[in-house]
Amino acid sequence: MNEGQPVYQRIIEIIENDVIARVYGEDDLIASTNQIARLYAVNPSTAMKAVGQLTEDGVIYKRPGIGMCVAAGARERLLERRRAVFFGATLDAVYARARTLGVSVEEIAQSLRGREAKP
Repeated sequence: MNEGQPVYQRIIEIIENDVIARVYGEDDLIASTNQIARLYAVNPSTAMKAVGQLTEDGVIYKRPGIGMCVAAGARERLLERRRAVFFGATLDAVYARARTLGVSVEEIAQSLRGREAKP
C-alpha cells in the first residue's frame, strides 16, 4: 500500500484486494462502517468515506437490514480496472525507465520469462 495515500483510499485498497483475492465473494457481507473504523483505528467518517466510494464504484451495495455486500461482478471489474492501469501507466513508467537505462524490450521480456520459470 502507498503510505502517501489518504487513509480512506488505503482502506478502499484493502477491501478491493480482499475482493480480488476472493476473501469476499459476491453477495458476501463486509465489515460495517463501525467495524472498519475500529479495525483500522480511524474516525467513523473516514470509514464511511471509504464505504461510500466503494459503493459509488460498484464494488459493494447496501442490503437493507443486513449491511454492505460485495456486488455481482465486482472482482472482474476490479481486475479489469487494475489491468488497464498496469498496461497503461505502470508499463509506460517501466518503458520510460528502461529507455533511460538502455534496457531493450527484449531484455525486459527475457527477465520476465526467467522470473516466470522460477518456482
